[in-house]
Amino acid sequence: MSDPALHLKTLVAHYLAQNYPSVLPPFLSASHVPAPDLSQPPQPDLRMLVEDYLSTQIAKDLGEIQVDERMEQAMDGSWRGWTTKEMMKVPLPAQVSLSAVKRSIEGISAMNLLTVGEGRIPKRIFDTTSASYRVSYTPSIITTSVDKTLKIIDYKTGEVDRILEPHKAAILSFAVHPQNPRYLLTGSMDGTSVLTDIITCQQLQSFKSTKFVVRVAFSSDGTYMATASYDHSIVVYRAVASALPPPSDDDDIPLDESDDPALACDPTLRYQEVYRIKVESNPEAILFHPQSTWLLYTVRSSHLLYYVRLPSQNDDVDVGTEWEIKTKSFNPHPMDTHVSFAVLNLALHPSGKIVACQTGDHRGNTGERIILYGIEPEDTERLGVLWTGSEGDDFVLPRMSWLPDGSGLITTTPNGYLNLIALSGENRSSVKIHGATDLGQASSEVVRDCVIILTENGDWEAISVGYDRQVRISR
Repeated sequence: MSDPALHLKTLVAHYLAQNYPSVLPPFLSASHVPAPDLSQPPQPDLRMLVEDYLSTQIAKDLGEIQVDERMEQAMDGSWRGWTTKEMMKVPLPAQVSLSAVKRSIEGISAMNLLTVGEGRIPKRIFDTTSASYRVSYTPSIITTSVDKTLKIIDYKTGEVDRILEPHKAAILSFAVHPQNPRYLLTGSMDGTSVLTDIITCQQLQSFKSTKFVVRVAFSSDGTYMATASYDHSIVVYRAVASALPPPSDDDDIPLDESDDPALACDPTLRYQEVYRIKVESNPEAILFHPQSTWLLYTVRSSHLLYYVRLPSQNDDVDVGTEWEIKTKSFNPHPMDTHVSFAVLNLALHPSGKIVACQTGDHRGNTGERIILYGIEPEDTERLGVLWTGSEGDDFVLPRMSWLPDGSGLITTTPNGYLNLIALSGENRSSVKIHGATDLGQASSEVVRDCVIILTENGDWEAISVGYDRQVRISR
């Protein structure tokens, strides 16, 4: 179309026909353009052009920022002295890429793997040779499967160390307690959330919902935990007992030198419900503020990121009391309330100052993206928009994980690939990781989840799971 003005009017007409049909007739009359053919939408459409322009402007503005040389920026990983805009300029080193699968862990499950995480998981065993208890904190991979189990796998050997089955259906989400990793919280398709003691393998508490529990999380100080269920509820719980043992006194039996007081005591941690939020549609993501001051959440039917203020440890909390809720819009313009996509995942930058918001469920032909904001509710300016290169899937939710230095993210796809995306927007690597091995007709290329793990030499590796029923470790 050679006439730019006519082309712009046509783009506007298509946008109005799709989003504001009642406004279309007067626009067509005033602009003298024919009614749009919705079966042949323009590529790119008006919304995508606007998004691209805003992303370009943000990148230009960031490039023109002058860093105050008098402010000393810590280079020890603490991110002291850094602003969020300065963090957005951290480059992904040229030599960093995701190139291939380093090793696979097979035979974990005969059914599809759903989630993956990592951590130093405690073990306490009685050594009959020395007649004493020995404690170890082993670097571990944690996976869940359609077979209802959660498995703890030794990262170095690939051997399954423990198998837990706290639910009657598949586990969709889990979280390890940040202060004492003996405590594990799981959410399941059976509509329950369960707090389990990993040391004794005992179920300590069970919390019931009426539909799938898709997300569970602990606050960083362990005071709160939260669950999100497809019964349109997000529930906040508060600890009523400590995750750590009380101080020892002279009457206590001395522990073995190789034992740990945090694991030797009875599991006393318990939670009680303090606030229930009813939302209009399915909640998809929850995330605690790193200072345990807010709970962030998203729902499919909303263009907003919601913040629920959490009472401090010293505040009295009464069930039924209304808590403060703030919001900020995912749309660039604050007056735009149109819902054109859903934010399905949230991930916190290693600094704790930036939140990555991963989109899906787009209405139109735009692809998935990751929108970056400052973590505080007042940080309403977009720091950047990263296009993942994936068109998404109606049945598989996207997942992501930050690189340890905050210079980029790994994202999943429904077709077997992992993508490494720099903060500059560069798609550095797109590598086939899952589905490459023929496991029969029941196999699939879908990648369900990924996590980054730091290695002993200070490098990182990507661990992912999917419907090929294998754990892949890539770099």
